[in-house]
Amino acid sequence: MTNKSQSINVGDRIRSVRRNARLSQQELAKLSNISINTLSLLERGMTSPTIATLQKLADTLNVELSSFFLFSKIEQHVFFSKANKREPIHITEGYFFDLNPGSILPSFKPVEIQVNPEMTSSKMVKHEGYEFLYCLENELLVMISDLSYLLEKGDSIFFNASLPHHWQNKTHETTKIIMVQLTPDKNQKTNPGDSKHLIDK
Repeated sequence: MTNKSQSINVGDRIRSVRRNARLSQQELAKLSNISINTLSLLERGMTSPTIATLQKLADTLNVELSSFFLFSKIEQHVFFSKANKREPIHITEGYFFDLNPGSILPSFKPVEIQVNPEMTSSKMVKHEGYEFLYCLENELLVMISDLSYLLEKGDSIFFNASLPHHWQNKTHETTKIIMVQLTPDKNQKTNPGDSKHLIDK
């Protein structure tokens, strides 16, 4: 696995987005309901964020999750991404790779996530939009509200992300998944009752 020095520095992006929003660390920490010590460590690259923490920060700053990984948006019509050119983004749960870097469509964000053995995505989270998960290798237990779904290799799930959700890799091997987040326009609201879990059993 590529070492940390070669990874995208998410902490720099968090700091940049925070400053653009004209918020101090203390203000952002309070609004996001995370400790100021955690935020300080994240911005200095001293610890890796969880997906749940990144989502809290994105919601508070009113930006897409992808804002923490994109430094510029170059308008193009074709985006070609070589597998050996992708830089890993280190998170608490493992690593993930941006499959569509530089896209001008932040509302559509596909990533590959490598979930470490016996790792969970922290507590339940919810946010606007929808999520699609596809299991590439091993298996992943996905919890949505009070229901659980076991994704094995080749399985997929699509759900309303405003429903509380998280996932776990309970095995002793690394799990690889594709996650696609579809985020509506900021002027639109996602209603949890608009869709049900869509499961092909």
